[in-house]
Amino acid sequence: MPKTKFYAIKGPNGNKIVDNWPECDEMVRGVKGVLYKSFGTREEAQAWIDGKEPEIRGGLRVYVDGSFTPSFPKAGWSFVVTEDDKELARGCGITAFDAESRNIDGEVMASFQAMRWLAEHDKKGVICHDYEGIARWARGEWKAKSSIAQQYVRAIQPYLGRVTFEKVAAHTGVKWNELADTLAKGAIQHEQELIAAKLNSDKVEKLLDTAEKATDRDM
Repeated sequence: MPKTKFYAIKGPNGNKIVDNWPECDEMVRGVKGVLYKSFGTREEAQAWIDGKEPEIRGGLRVYVDGSFTPSFPKAGWSFVVTEDDKELARGCGITAFDAESRNIDGEVMASFQAMRWLAEHDKKGVICHDYEGIARWARGEWKAKSSIAQQYVRAIQPYLGRVTFEKVAAHTGVKWNELADTLAKGAIQHEQELIAAKLNSDKVEKLLDTAEKATDRDM
């Protein structure tokens, strides 16, 4: 006997769960903006309608975050990989280009880098994020209108089979999310310090060169 599938439907006329494809097809065919997905249980279908996704069994939890400060043109990003509430790995950096949408650039880069890490280590995991667009764009629930959103959606396509998403509230004491926040801010600060050191070094070098030329003229 074929196993029953449950079809979750999100549409402009409301949300519904049905247990057969003909009924689902009738409700979604030709309807603009409708989303639908099949599940093995009604509970999973309802969780998807509610904007939740079940955690991957045996998977890792990867906390991601982005940061931006008006005094620096690029965004910071970071991710922290955990398992059984223990840190396994971390990564952080700044965006390659000036931020188009402030911290959102860092948020999506963090999610992308986290997925890349999972793929490189042949792992599955839950992307734990505080910016809602991370999951909404990935699942097609938000239309990617901005350039950075469109780039994010294209870049993550090869990795979506490895991840689910879980939203966490920002700045509420979730330690791994707080650590990711600190790392993203630290990435910007580190880059600012490197730039300041380089400018100072160039300034000192220029002063020394000027002094050397003055000494040569006096000799």
